[in-house]
Amino acid sequence: MNVLSPHIALYRLFDVADEIDLGRLSTPRLRLSRARLGAVRFENPPGEMELGVRNVEGLSGLLTARLYEFGVVSLSFRIHLGERVPWEAFLEKGLRIPELPFWEGFFLAELAALEPHLRGALLRPEEKRLSEEFVVYHALGLEGEKAFRPSVDLTPLWMGAEEEFAPEVRREVERYRYSYSTEDLALLGFDRVLILDSEGIWDVADLVEFVHAQLLELSYYDRVLTEELELVPQVLRHRGLWGYGRLQRLRRRLMARHAEIADVKARMEGALRITEDLFYAKIYRAALELYGAYELERSVEEKLRVLEATYEMVTEEVAHLRTQAVEGAILALIAFEVVRALH
Repeated sequence: MNVLSPHIALYRLFDVADEIDLGRLSTPRLRLSRARLGAVRFENPPGEMELGVRNVEGLSGLLTARLYEFGVVSLSFRIHLGERVPWEAFLEKGLRIPELPFWEGFFLAELAALEPHLRGALLRPEEKRLSEEFVVYHALGLEGEKAFRPSVDLTPLWMGAEEEFAPEVRREVERYRYSYSTEDLALLGFDRVLILDSEGIWDVADLVEFVHAQLLELSYYDRVLTEELELVPQVLRHRGLWGYGRLQRLRRRLMARHAEIADVKARMEGALRITEDLFYAKIYRAALELYGAYELERSVEEKLRVLEATYEMVTEEVAHLRTQAVEGAILALIAFEVVRALH
């Protein structure tokens, strides 16, 4: 059996800054090819930059960059395997190519080459960068078969390995397969996505990329909040009037960090609007669930609540110290007046 016009696309996403000002970059914006009945709509679509064809260790493909306003750069390298490829050869390449050792260096070098073009648009660049990665397998279909129910075993692609899989694993595969018609199939895996679409549309891959971008940004702020909360006990150990300056600085930093994260979180939540529970909306929600975005979002929200409580506690402590200082100053003035009167 032949796979029709298969591609393997490797994605690497990097958190490069607090924000990317897309208005400073004259780049086209992403548009879904088939946003069915407006079910999914980007409020501020990511910018797109086609970086050209690259040849890597004998593999040729098109390199593309996506720029998300909340500070994420996504690089994708799309390899076309041919017009008709036997299923066995497609499976072998699909499992082998993403595991080749040179991809990490390739994507880091391409990111470094791209950054000078983005310098004016990167607001507060990030030094400790987090990254995400996933693979997309895309084809027009399987020769002689309907895409929505192929006869071949898709589990090895979903798992990224050839094994004798247990029935439980195969049942899990069924949970994350979606079809809009008999001519398409989307199978979501943990770090691999299979798309069969007779029209050659990549919308599902674009939605999955957006979820990974959200996941990356949530991971960044989860780490930032953890670091902020770990610093609080060190400052609180310096209590009393001598620690007043430290507490004031901590209070200002907590207030600024809370405002920053709340603002970014609001922009992320509003970046993609789901108006109807149709095909793409279901895929988007399934991807959020599969990749653990809901759990990570709850973690960030919980740490934000702890940050708010800590801010209130520090504010009360600062007010208490200020009251003590004022009372001390009043007593000192009274004592001074008494001593002066006695003399």
